[in-house]
Formats: sequence, C-alpha cells, structure tokens
Amino acid sequence: MPGEICPLILPEAVVNQPYEKVFTVIPPYQAITQYGTVEIVKIVIDTVGNLPPGLNYLTNSDTFYVDTAYCILLTGTPTNEGIFDLYIRVIPYIYSTIFGVIEGPAIVDDTSLTILVRDPSGIDDFTGKQYAILEASPNPFRSTTRIGIYSSNQNPFELKIYNLLGKLIYEEKIVESAGKNYFDFDGRCGTNLRCHVKPA
Repeated sequence: MPGEICPLILPEAVVNQPYEKVFTVIPPYQAITQYGTVEIVKIVIDTVGNLPPGLNYLTNSDTFYVDTAYCILLTGTPTNEGIFDLYIRVIPYIYSTIFGVIEGPAIVDDTSLTILVRDPSGIDDFTGKQYAILEASPNPFRSTTRIGIYSSNQNPFELKIYNLLGKLIYEEKIVESAGKNYFDFDGRCGTNLRCHVKPA
C-alpha cells in the first residue's frame, strides 16, 4: 500500500556473517498536516542512520516518486551485536495550486525499522525446525535467482511469485528431499512456463 515499507521486521543478523536484505518502499501520495491534506509529488532520502556497524544501504534511487515501488538493499558484515533502530530522514516535495511543486521541511519517517544483530556463539539456524526459508541469492537480481528452503524430511512445496500489484505471475510445485533444496527462477520468462523448464 502507498506509504509503506515492507517488510517491517527485518531478519536477524549475526556478527561476522554476511547479511543481505532488500526491503521495498512505496511513498505516500498524501500527508495530513496542520494545514490540511497535501498532495505529495516525491520524497528524497536525506539521511539513513544508526545502521549496525559493518552494514551499508544501497538504493536504486534517492528520489522516490508516488505510485512507484523502490528497493533498498542492506548489505555487509555486521561487527557489533545489539538492537539497531534505523533512522530515516526524508524531504517531501508537495504540490501547491499556487506555487506548484515546493520543498517541504525534512522529517523523520515514522515507520520503525529495527535490525537485531546477535552474537554467533551457539546459534544453529535449523535446530528444532521442520522447515525454513533460505534467503534468495542474488537478491536483488537482474535475471535469475535461487530461492531455497530447508526441510527436515521429504515434503511437497510450492513456489508462487506475485508482482507488485498482487497478480500471480509464476508458480511451481516440487517434492523436496530432506536438507537444503532450491528453486531456480528466471525473471525474464514472466508467465512463460516453458522458459523456466531446465534442459535435460
């Protein structure tokens, strides 16, 4: 929905282990102020702070226009444990019937994003789990990516991929063996199922 960041809860990170997570930003098209409701044209990222030491953020644009989804990548290797509340400061540009597009005052985004960084001692990712989703790699991707799942025994699984409008664009069913298993997805194929079939 407009005015949202997804996901709101970021996966935990582990000290001295590589971390990579993409979250999506969809700017709001309106804001309620003390002067009434204003129309937002775009927002510009001014500052992203309080990242865990060792992590950086990359974005496909510093300027976010309404009705468009943008991706922000958090990547790196965290060096300190703790709970880190991200600080995101943005500058909104609003439309005025008198002045056209004008720059508004910088504000701190009210969406709270938190990253928990744990010490690696004694952590076993799969202890006691029946199944677990493995992070897609690469993510983000240009053409192909591997999407994995861990299962403690043989199970049927289904992969469904939706576009930003919520429309199902691809699905695949497989029976996986115990351990780590992967779907290989080719984003260039769209809904052409033959394109996804691996050569014999």
